[in-house]
Order: sequence, then structure tokens, then C-alpha cells
Amino acid sequence: MPYDSSLPADHAPIVAAELRNQFNGLNDAITSSPGFGDLDNAVTTQTPKNVDAVGVPGISFSNPPTQAEVQALQDKLSELIMALHRT
Repeated sequence: MPYDSSLPADHAPIVAAELRNQFNGLNDAITSSPGFGDLDNAVTTQTPKNVDAVGVPGISFSNPPTQAEVQALQDKLSELIMALHRT
């Protein structure tokens, strides 16, 4: 039986079978969740990599920006995006 958060009802008499079903439902929910190995794998595969190696761009822009300034910004953005990929 799945866990039911509405049980036991307020001021209801204690019924062993009802509580046992609640505990069994909680146990099933806990044991069916990912273990530490699965959690580590999920974090590794579903989160971005560390990007500490990507430096802060030392770019100053004129008004209007030159093509070279815009290209430098695009290059830095591409570096950041590539650093975030896990593949």
C-alpha cells in the first residue's frame, strides 16, 4: 500500500494494520529512490562541469563596439558554453 499522508486521522484510534501499511509505504518509497551510487551518477551526468578554469574576459568596449570586441565576447561565451558541457 502506498504512503498516505492523511493517515492516521486526527484523534483516530491506533490501528496496527493501518500504521504498518504507512510504515511499509514509507519504506517502499525510500528503497525505490536512487542510492548514493545512482545519485552520484545523476549529479555527474546532469549538472554542468566546474568552470573555474574559464577566466574573466578582460574586454573593454567602445561605443559602438568594434567587430573585434564583439568577436572577443563571442569567443569567451563559446569557451564558457564548451566548459559547461560534460561530454
